[in-house]
Amino acid sequence: MTATPFDSAHLHKLFAAGALGKLFSDSAEIRAMMIVLGTLAKVQGDAGVIPETAARAIHRASLELQIDPRGLAERTAEDGSAVPALVEAFAGLMQAPDYAQYLLHDARPQDIEDSALMLRLRQALVICETEIEALLGQLAALARSERQPCAALSCGRSLLPLRDALPELRERAVCVSLGGGDAALRAAFAEALNLSDPVRDWSEERSGPRAIADWAAQLTQALALIRAPGETGTEASALAALWVHSSAIRSMFPSVQCGTAARFTEWLALPQLMLGTGAALAHARALADAMMRRDSAGSRPLEPGALDRFIAAATRG
Repeated sequence: MTATPFDSAHLHKLFAAGALGKLFSDSAEIRAMMIVLGTLAKVQGDAGVIPETAARAIHRASLELQIDPRGLAERTAEDGSAVPALVEAFAGLMQAPDYAQYLLHDARPQDIEDSALMLRLRQALVICETEIEALLGQLAALARSERQPCAALSCGRSLLPLRDALPELRERAVCVSLGGGDAALRAAFAEALNLSDPVRDWSEERSGPRAIADWAAQLTQALALIRAPGETGTEASALAALWVHSSAIRSMFPSVQCGTAARFTEWLALPQLMLGTGAALAHARALADAMMRRDSAGSRPLEPGALDRFIAAATRG
């Protein structure tokens, strides 16, 4: 057994994270950092901060070059960041030192790391939202059919506020990172990456990743409510385990931690938390399907109007 079941040869399908799994890989992280480096150069070129010819060359190279993450390991262990090694490898592959000297111009390694993280977390939230919408549709159908209506409504009522919180969460937490105090450049950088402009430097206090971790942990807890009383099958047991896993991982994000230690903590914990959330969504949807196939024996009555109110909210009616 590997250190985590998400990359285990024999357990990974039991805890399959679906599309979320592709976002938390070495290749996805390096690709995201390359995009950020290229976009930063393009924005700086447009603003006249670096020569436009260099900006175009760096941006084009960021889309074309392939960098092996394994070649970054030694330098990353020394620097505590993959970005210096990535920039060095990027510059070497460009074979254009007059242009490559403007890589990471007036930016910090953590700006590249954090902006790249937010690119992946933005997509992770899109995937989660799509899965939540699909599950809400299943729960509405389950409630209409009167098969386990109380379990369907209990889970659905917990999911609705989490779904509805996503626009504000994206605006508040899915933010670009760029030090240096140039507000106009940061705003342009944010727009180019389709991230929010935080109007501050959040790289030390880490409130954005913590907010997303909170939301993911709450989502896993809500998903566990779909289990019918006494349910002991594989899907229900996996959901129960993932709820415990999520709560434990979330506790690794103390609110007082900041700086490099907080970033290292995220590297240890945040991918597992997000992968667990993806697995919980998959198990919840599978369990909803299984519940639809079962008889309605033992269903309890609903309070007046509960079904109509839930269905209207779940379908944004």
